[in-house]
Amino acid sequence: MKTTGQLSLNFRDILPYIYIGRCYDNALLVADAYPQTEYIEGLIHNGEEWIQHAWNRFNGEEFDLTYQIHLRHLLYCDRRIVIAGTVEYLQGSGYSFDLGFTPLMQQRYRVNAQNCSDKWQRSLLIEFPKLGKL
Repeated sequence: MKTTGQLSLNFRDILPYIYIGRCYDNALLVADAYPQTEYIEGLIHNGEEWIQHAWNRFNGEEFDLTYQIHLRHLLYCDRRIVIAGTVEYLQGSGYSFDLGFTPLMQQRYRVNAQNCSDKWQRSLLIEFPKLGKL
């Protein structure tokens, strides 16, 4: 985990918009402002339990503005990545970042179902024609 001072990006313009309790929005703001930056969702261990969280990665280096600014004592906690990619890549994979978006970890089941092969869907309709369009 890096701090922003160790990266070759300048976050001064967006720092006032990084709020505690808004990790998904914060990580998306960073990824939108710097399209080469990846948006990451995963789990972190806060010393007591695993919780869902979002942070970013730039050139292979992970960083977390939410924790760097508001919860510095958790900046170096254990992390497990569940979903990662640029916003463009993730949207192209079927994930939605619409206003008030559901965390991608909850969306992944819908996305995985949408990305089923046409052959699989056709075989279901042949076998169960009353299903109609899936």
